[in-house]
Amino acid sequence: MSAKERLNLVVSPRTRTRIEGLQDRLDSGSLSDVIRQAIQLLDLITERQIEGDKIVVRAKDGSETELTVVL
Repeated sequence: MSAKERLNLVVSPRTRTRIEGLQDRLDSGSLSDVIRQAIQLLDLITERQIEGDKIVVRAKDGSETELTVVL
């Protein structure tokens, strides 16, 4: 197992509430797990965006919305 480092974050109450909401929806064991998953997703999206790919969300009705992350 790789070594881990402790990281202390200061977040607004709104951000904490959002992380806790994600924790509930994901049935995650910890806030740290939610943050790790969020970082993995953001890393993937920004990497693909840098490569010129488009990230698109398709709704149930077939409509599509392109997601962009400001780099």
